[in-house]
Amino acid sequence: MDKNTLLSELSNINSDTDLQEFYQKYLGKKWSIAEEYKTMWNLDPEERKTKWQFLTELKNELEAAYKVKENDFRMSRINESLNQEIIDITTPWLNLDKWHYTLITKTRRDVEEMFKAMWFHIEYWHDIVSKYENFVAVNIPLTHPATEMHDTFYLEEKQTSWENFILRTHTSSMQNMLIKKYWTPLKVVVPSKVYRYESTDASHDTVFWQIEWMIIDKDISIANFKQTMADILSWIFSTEIKIRMRPAFFPFVEPGFEIDASCPICKWDGCSLCKQTWWIEILWAWMIHPNVLKEAGLNPEEYKWFAFWMWLTRLVAIRYWIKDVRLFTNWDLRFVKSF
Repeated sequence: MDKNTLLSELSNINSDTDLQEFYQKYLGKKWSIAEEYKTMWNLDPEERKTKWQFLTELKNELEAAYKVKENDFRMSRINESLNQEIIDITTPWLNLDKWHYTLITKTRRDVEEMFKAMWFHIEYWHDIVSKYENFVAVNIPLTHPATEMHDTFYLEEKQTSWENFILRTHTSSMQNMLIKKYWTPLKVVVPSKVYRYESTDASHDTVFWQIEWMIIDKDISIANFKQTMADILSWIFSTEIKIRMRPAFFPFVEPGFEIDASCPICKWDGCSLCKQTWWIEILWAWMIHPNVLKEAGLNPEEYKWFAFWMWLTRLVAIRYWIKDVRLFTNWDLRFVKSF
């Protein structure tokens, strides 16, 4: 068995089929070289050693030459395929629809960036919470009407205390947990969806977005809070906004305010949006009730806590003049593509 003859035969192969036949003939399971190994046992030790060395070198050289030939054929197939399926980069791209954020997402991210610039931490919280988080921790007793099924969505899954979990009805459900998680001083913003079991109309929906803003520190006042609110709303509506604060009652705050913003559309001329009153009720604010601070382990005599939450869905509706908030959740592509 001559090495040069075998290498020459391998180099003259021009097809994959012939290459595979060569492999099976000389290097496969029933290879010819294997038969040569069997003849060594009748030789004397010196001849056996010489032949073993020769066959081993022959086998290694053939395998190396075979791999080179196999790779040449593979690259040839790839190049041929590229030549036949060439991509013309000058061909105009298909005019596909471009994706974009929904108005809710765009506005939410704008507001988040604004708060980040003011050194607030952005925190997302769970949609599913316990009754303790949603009610008890924020000074709402379990006898309050809001805990009933006609206001709140209850899940079949139960807590270890055998009470059902619920879909949060407000972003305030995270207040107690975030205080315990980050302690004080605390500057945090929570943009999240909330769920209410109520009838839907042009200004109400069962699912909507809220943004809650909280700050806990020792030396802050309502004056700081009021100016911050005016700055935030002016930034959102890209025009100077004045605010007025009216007393309001909420069980988890003391005191509470309803905040009206000067109409960003008519700017004191009167329009259908503000119903000729020049003011729009846009958010709610408060100093957190001392009981909520105590529940989280803080001394209400030492710390002050301001917070507000705004209905982001209503904010977007005002910003883009949308008359029905249900359009945000009805999956109507005509509405989505119109912005």
